[in-house]
Amino acid sequence: MNTSTGADAPHYYELRNYETRNDLQPARLLEFTQKHLLPALARQGITSVGAFRGQTGWTAPGMLLLIEYKSLAEMQSAHEKLAADKDYAQALQALEGGGELPYVRYETSVLRAFAGHPSMTIPKPLTDKDDKPALRLFELRTYESRTTVSLKNKIEMFNQEEIKIFSDSGFTNVFFGETIAGTRMPSLTYLVGFENMEARDKAWAKFVSSPEFNRIKVKPGWTDPEAVSNIHGAFLRPLPFSAIR
Repeated sequence: MNTSTGADAPHYYELRNYETRNDLQPARLLEFTQKHLLPALARQGITSVGAFRGQTGWTAPGMLLLIEYKSLAEMQSAHEKLAADKDYAQALQALEGGGELPYVRYETSVLRAFAGHPSMTIPKPLTDKDDKPALRLFELRTYESRTTVSLKNKIEMFNQEEIKIFSDSGFTNVFFGETIAGTRMPSLTYLVGFENMEARDKAWAKFVSSPEFNRIKVKPGWTDPEAVSNIHGAFLRPLPFSAIR
């Protein structure tokens, strides 16, 4: 496993999915995240944090957090510093120490960024036609592979060709990562953004019809039957306090 911490070394992502219910007052978890978790991470210099709610393909009213770290060592250090942060610990006790459940469960996956997109890209602010702040539509996709070898081939396809074709087709590329700890491995996950669903459909249509994609999709080892065994997709909207919007 590559744990290099050089300037160009791939970053690591923590993808944390909170399952909540309306009867558990999910607003309490959102308030804790905005007012306590994110400021505690920011005190460590960790500010590339996305916070989303599912629109379709995702359990609602849950919350998905995407946290970027420069290395696995920074991830470990961040968790240790959170535990030692008195203000954060006090807020966490208030959230979780009472009689009410703050959430049902949460799952965490750890991903290593692709060499072809080694760190997260924070999109520039989006405005509507009246020059008012607007929220992007994000698409989170997970590709499961038959084996670690076929996953390696699919990641190679992204690194060498597919990420660029996404950009050329109008995608806003946020992150691409290989799951190194989590469920349903081997797999990869990526997040891309669009102004709206119409722009999303237009970008995907341009992608699948592009000569570049049609050239590479038949390359031995890169075909879907060889490289991808299952695909999960969901549409997300950023929460108001998300750094990714």
